[in-house]
Amino acid sequence: MVRKLGITLGIGVDIIKTNRFKELLLSKGKLNSRFTSRISSRILHPEFELPKFNEFKDNNKLNECISLISGSWASKEAVYKTLDDEYQRQFQFKNWYRYYNEQGKPFIRSDFYKKKNEEFQLSVSHDDGLLVATVLRQKIYELTNEGL
Repeated sequence: MVRKLGITLGIGVDIIKTNRFKELLLSKGKLNSRFTSRISSRILHPEFELPKFNEFKDNNKLNECISLISGSWASKEAVYKTLDDEYQRQFQFKNWYRYYNEQGKPFIRSDFYKKKNEEFQLSVSHDDGLLVATVLRQKIYELTNEGL
């Protein structure tokens, strides 16, 4: 049997008021503006997040747009705080995306992050207009029964 052992390399937390994103998305008077398209394309992953945001935007689903972009922003701010200086300098919001493993556990990753055997566990909580994202960056080691 193979088991995994994670060694913590960093913890990042971000808290935001989701109303700030409502104001930002509607700052040009409507949800479907060039400004909203530009800001969302800078924050959201082009394959895994942006298409869903655009679908919500095109159907004028403001609350879903706010939830998606604010959750993405806070998650990426939290992951940024876990990174070494070298990777912080290269960091781009749109290169990271959230996903869920087979058990439904949330993670965040980037195809550009090249360190082997690391994972970024994610937790996001919402309450009364506040959103908190926490990221745990871990180095993963596989242990066999002999290694225990």
